[in-house]
Amino acid sequence: MFYKDERLALFIDGSNLYAAAKALGFDIDYKLLRQEFVRRGKMVRAFYYTALLENDEYRL
Repeated sequence: MFYKDERLALFIDGSNLYAAAKALGFDIDYKLLRQEFVRRGKMVRAFYYTALLENDEYRL
């Protein structure tokens, strides 16, 4: 239960959420997930954490 004036921060463990969704056979709409938290309180932060392999190249 959230109160409308509560400040919220959303921390998503990307690897585990992805694995759970894949195992259950559905996709997650992250924009809709974020909107639901915004609707329930004052969203101040939203973070998505994931692992990056050291031997792979990534562009930022």
